[in-house]
Amino acid sequence: MIGFLRFGLLACCIVGSLIGCSGSAATPVHSTIEPSTSAQQKDALQDGGVSWDEYQAAFNAYRACLMREGYELVDPQVKGDLMDFGVPGAAVDSGADDRCYDFNWAHVDQVWQIAHEDTSESAQIIANCLREHRIEPSSMYGDNLELLEKNGIDIADCPVNR
Repeated sequence: MIGFLRFGLLACCIVGSLIGCSGSAATPVHSTIEPSTSAQQKDALQDGGVSWDEYQAAFNAYRACLMREGYELVDPQVKGDLMDFGVPGAAVDSGADDRCYDFNWAHVDQVWQIAHEDTSESAQIIANCLREHRIEPSSMYGDNLELLEKNGIDIADCPVNR
């Protein structure tokens, strides 16, 4: 199975600084490192949450962008409440995947995943692992990770397909 899940970019930030410059710039300086964000993504995030329709629309924009760059996602499908797919290595190597993801879907995807972490496939695997060890899981993914640690259960020992 080829799966692709992006997460964690929300916690990252890029900090730029100028060293050794004197005087003030006549016009504002904008970082070319920070990716721009589509109007569609900005609109979807205005209310602080992401609906299923906004999540799907942003994914479709990401997918269409990759297609314009000459790449096709591998077996895209809905799995649980997330999009599941593979990304061609050539799309990653060329930078097209990052460009399309950042511009069209990154922020929407991150907000969606955070809001749905308790119902994710990973959350289900951890809950099942706890049950196999005769420990009643919580409904919260984070709490279940703590239960694993508290009970000395290595996450690598949790069966994936049960």
